[in-house]
Amino acid sequence: MKKIAQHIILILLLLTIPIVSSPDFDGTLSVFKVSPFQREFIRFVLVVIFFYVNLNLFLPKLYSRKKYFLFTLCLLICFGIMVFVPNYLTAENRIPVRHFPMQMQTPANPNGDMPPQPLGERFPQEDFQHKNNTFYGQMIFSSLLPFLFSFLSSLFIFKNIEKKELERSKAKAELLSLKYQLQPHFLFNILNSIYSLALLKSEDTPNGILKLSNVMRYVVQESSKDLVKLSKEIEYVKDYIALQLLRTDSSLDFSYTETGETKKLQIAPFILVNFIENAFKYGFNAEENSKISVKIIIREESIHFNVFNNIVTRNITDEESLKVGLKNTLEHLQQVYPGKYSLHTMNNGRTYEVDLKINLL
Repeated sequence: MKKIAQHIILILLLLTIPIVSSPDFDGTLSVFKVSPFQREFIRFVLVVIFFYVNLNLFLPKLYSRKKYFLFTLCLLICFGIMVFVPNYLTAENRIPVRHFPMQMQTPANPNGDMPPQPLGERFPQEDFQHKNNTFYGQMIFSSLLPFLFSFLSSLFIFKNIEKKELERSKAKAELLSLKYQLQPHFLFNILNSIYSLALLKSEDTPNGILKLSNVMRYVVQESSKDLVKLSKEIEYVKDYIALQLLRTDSSLDFSYTETGETKKLQIAPFILVNFIENAFKYGFNAEENSKISVKIIIREESIHFNVFNNIVTRNITDEESLKVGLKNTLEHLQQVYPGKYSLHTMNNGRTYEVDLKINLL
């Protein structure tokens, strides 16, 4: 509705141009009684109509589908309407009708010969044809420039729209590709966690399988969406943390804090969890004092996400996979929240901290 209102306002503003620019305009509506103005105003209205018809019908339905013959035919018909309609709707500008006055028979002279006709009456047909051709030429010339301007401006806008649509489709395809790379990455790591529990014959294995089912359900149901409820994404993060904690022992000092209300806020899926995965990979070693903390602060329109961990000695066999996961997450952030997020990492060799802020609106 907003766009429609904007276009209506634009059309009304455009229609004021021939009124205020007319030499017959005296500040009143009496200008509409002047035949030359009527002709130009009707032509201007047709130019505006052609602009929108060409932009929304001819170009997308015919030109973009390579139906060039029909496209050209439609343009010629519109040009013909623009040439003839304004002149036929204004009485003083109609094509002159051929009219020959009744002539009296001139009596013959005494020799029986007819007297010669005046020079101006000898070629009435040729004179009429000349005036007719001149009138047609004036109509075509006065319509050609407005028609070309309307056509080229609509074509320029259409090409820009096509370009933006192509860029939007490309960005969406890249984002979808990133999601498909992230999903198996997370699932493989979670399955490794369950496998480790099964090898240890841990009593926590059933609970781990339940958490895994929650995570997989979330991945299947929500991964195809551009945005999900923030509350669901946080629940997914909690389930993922619960799975990771099943692999740890008392040597890990872990803390999780969450403040604020999610309300109806939405977030792109799988944005947060990769940073938590890296913290567990690089921040936990049963032979060392390990510390990991996760903080989520939700404000009115934004989320503040902080992950801190000690850097411990680890033999990480899937380091390349972790780098790919982090790279995809960063690209995901840039695709979904360009200019709406800030990401800072701090590494002093002993501790590592990620601080992420996202404006969700």
